[in-house]
Amino acid sequence: MDIVPLDLHFHGWLTALIQRVRRENGLLTPPLNRRTSIKDIIESFGVPHTEVGSIQVNRHLVSFAHIIEEESSVEIFPLQPPVNVLAPCLLRAKPLAAIRFLVDANVGKLTGKLRMAGFETFYDPQWQDAELAEMAEKWQCILLSRDLQLLKRKKIAFGHFVRESLPAKQLAEVIHFYGLSDKIRPFSRCMHCNGHLIAVPKQEIIDQLEPLTRKYYYSFRRCSSCKQIYWSGSHRQAMKKTLKELSQYRPLVY
Repeated sequence: MDIVPLDLHFHGWLTALIQRVRRENGLLTPPLNRRTSIKDIIESFGVPHTEVGSIQVNRHLVSFAHIIEEESSVEIFPLQPPVNVLAPCLLRAKPLAAIRFLVDANVGKLTGKLRMAGFETFYDPQWQDAELAEMAEKWQCILLSRDLQLLKRKKIAFGHFVRESLPAKQLAEVIHFYGLSDKIRPFSRCMHCNGHLIAVPKQEIIDQLEPLTRKYYYSFRRCSSCKQIYWSGSHRQAMKKTLKELSQYRPLVY
């Protein structure tokens, strides 16, 4: 079978993901001797398809399914924030119906931050990679992870490699990347189970309150699922601090 010459050039921060042993001044020339999709070629260099925003082959935009059969020049560009996952595009023809997240254990602490900001977020530290991929597809979620191999799984259409290390900055990164500042709804979801918080009369739960809480607080919310009770002093200060950090966040360069 003939060898097909191929030049690939990765742009932006994608260059940081390329396996060093296969990088040479940003220009890569892998030989092809079989019918291979451009998705498989890109991921062979360590770049998950979830991080790719557009692909040009000989200056023409193509999808992940495009097959390289002749000598070609390929340009791979990263996703550029704000990323709209609710609208179709060439690489992701089926958009999400709503914003919801699935969190991998390696960024588990991000879960509480996302729920605190009001975003539907699924998480269980026991879920394995195969389960996460299945759930991402079934529940139509954005998978957040620091595992590049996981993000390469075919069933994951929408995912994001989280670059920040601190949970508060991870939240800011996600909010910025997906342009969600106007969708933040503080104190609307339970940080423990993801359920909706509903206003509840004090008298209805007064027997479940500690003496000082009963004395000094008057407005309460209760989770519709796990029945956890929240009041203004329980996590409001933490949320205010988080919102302040969001406003001060310096976006990463993509």
